[in-house]
Amino acid sequence: MNDRLRLTLCAAIGLALVSCGGEPLGPTGVRQPVVTTSPSPSAIPTPSSSVQLPAGMVCSAPTPPPLLRMNIKIHAQEGNRTILDSKPIVPNVDGYCDKVGFGDWKFCDTRPEGNPERAACDYLATGKAENGRWGPTWFLGMDNCGTKPEECADHPTEQFMTIAKKKGTYEACASEDVPVAENGSRCSFFEFK
Repeated sequence: MNDRLRLTLCAAIGLALVSCGGEPLGPTGVRQPVVTTSPSPSAIPTPSSSVQLPAGMVCSAPTPPPLLRMNIKIHAQEGNRTILDSKPIVPNVDGYCDKVGFGDWKFCDTRPEGNPERAACDYLATGKAENGRWGPTWFLGMDNCGTKPEECADHPTEQFMTIAKKKGTYEACASEDVPVAENGSRCSFFEFK
């Protein structure tokens, strides 16, 4: 039995004795005061603690560590429109990158391309955009791309992408509901020239 579980059980038994009018006995048979401790918080919060995946989607253990940043790149050029793509990057906490197939890297994607759990793990790392879809909220300057379709627009089927129609600084931001790694950033910028 691990120490935390043992401590919790002992504290619970002690509280039960006190609430019934008794005090727990110490090693010498003398009644001892009850000392309760609250469990220490997890050193590394996991996205799965605050984000609930859509029904049927699974990101099995290990779940992604807190977000380090979003990587943004040009995905495709379609006439006067450019499709920007993003993906969450997480730090290699407790050997996470090696455990999911990347090796001993400093940081990595949530899962390798082609992995059936990739989308679900990306969802855990980013949460939902302001429009309610899974993935980052996109901005051009201070304007949400979902509100300025003449300048940029949310991609019709993929929230990790946006349609850039104007040059400028684009930003992809994960939800406030997901944790961010120490020295990490919820938002990442891409200068589209």
